[in-house]
Amino acid sequence: MTELDDLTPEELKTADGLFCVDQIKLPDVKSWEGQKFIRYTNEPPNCLWCYYQMERFDIKSTYDEKSDVPTSYIREDPTEWLKRQPLNIKNLTKNSTLVSFIASHWTDFRRDWIPKLQAHIPIASFGEVYKNTDWNVHPECSAFEKNTSYYYEDFRAKDCIIQKYPFYLSIENSQYQDYSTEKLWDAFKLGVVPIIWGAPNSRSYVPHPKSAIFIEDYPNVEDLANHLKYLVENQTAYMEYHQWRTTETWSEGFKRKVYMRLPNLGCNICKE
Repeated sequence: MTELDDLTPEELKTADGLFCVDQIKLPDVKSWEGQKFIRYTNEPPNCLWCYYQMERFDIKSTYDEKSDVPTSYIREDPTEWLKRQPLNIKNLTKNSTLVSFIASHWTDFRRDWIPKLQAHIPIASFGEVYKNTDWNVHPECSAFEKNTSYYYEDFRAKDCIIQKYPFYLSIENSQYQDYSTEKLWDAFKLGVVPIIWGAPNSRSYVPHPKSAIFIEDYPNVEDLANHLKYLVENQTAYMEYHQWRTTETWSEGFKRKVYMRLPNLGCNICKE
């Protein structure tokens, strides 16, 4: 795919479609009647510039399943996730930290809720939000962080960290319908159990009804913390959250998200 700025005037005139990711760089008018203006963004509506002049586009691709070509944040083939061995909780001690969290942006929910949970169970936070743990606590992970000039290296560092803990706080920055980012999918990919706060319908598209823990299911943070402690003391109970990895009997909602994953975006747009 060629950047719009790199196209010659003749290429702009003959292109079947002009594809924009987040930022808008469109001609004032279409070169021919059948030409399509295509817009992709997986950001939520509170990112106002991401939706600027959205009405100019013929095909819109967003996380919203009602968009013309809905997409998900899933990058990999989830059949590869089935090969991931869950964290061996037998190696944990009574002093082990059970929960990790990585986020760079503050939200009201994160600001208010995380200290409440942390009063009952330790949380290793590696991002800007309540950071209390350095990446070098796991030297094999901090080695990736040293080269963050390319985003893939940063992903590798995050992945390395997340899989060191049995639970990951999958707390999104907003609660829009259908909106789930790598904060959810990375937990499944890396063999840990996500603790979810996000899209009101996220329960409908996790791989299995018992593949994740939902904050809303607990009347208070102490009950949630006690449940997490119970799970790591009872391997059979903890492994129930990973049984979906032994089969491909996934929820219909998850199958939709897999179909919408980013590597399929080009083909799905062509089908539109």
